[in-house]
Amino acid sequence: MNGKAKNVWKLFHSNKKPVSQEVIGIIGTGRGVGVTHFTVMTAGYLGGVLRKRCAVLEWNRHGDFQNMKRLCAKEKIQAKGYQILEADYYEKAGIDTLLLCKKSGYQAVIVDYGAVKEGNLEEFLRCDRQFVLGSLSEWQMEAFLEFEGKGKKAEKSWKTLVSFGSEEARGNAEKRLKIPIYRIPVSVDVFAVTGEIIGFYQQFF
Repeated sequence: MNGKAKNVWKLFHSNKKPVSQEVIGIIGTGRGVGVTHFTVMTAGYLGGVLRKRCAVLEWNRHGDFQNMKRLCAKEKIQAKGYQILEADYYEKAGIDTLLLCKKSGYQAVIVDYGAVKEGNLEEFLRCDRQFVLGSLSEWQMEAFLEFEGKGKKAEKSWKTLVSFGSEEARGNAEKRLKIPIYRIPVSVDVFAVTGEIIGFYQQFF
């Protein structure tokens, strides 16, 4: 992290935060494991069910938020920002966007950090609440197990989630890693908050 980023993070955490404001980091152990989908789902739950004022940041270079803006956005809010339902989305985000959202009084700032290999792990670990997404599909399992197997288990503050892979593979991975691995419910429409999705998120919020 460069000097500017470190100074902004220090400022972010030293300033008194509004009641119940938190930064929620979401990162994947590889590409295509569902990070952006889960990010939007999380915004739907926090904004639509818990009625929190949410900002959603795309802190990666995938460009998915730009594509979503063309199809879904109805109102532009600020530079690089637009609104969908109850949440405000910011594309091409970074430390400056995070500080802007903090000053804007959002109760939840949800950050899509993309994949671990993109170099955002340090920023992810600074978040108040952290979710790591992996996949137990045969072509993605190795990267997931390798990442989760690193470091001391006591130092892991994140929740581990998967969308893909069999229940047998999930059970075996839990035994091997000695951590709970939560299954994300199937969500055909990412903006639809079903009873199953509400029950899932109640484990964490």
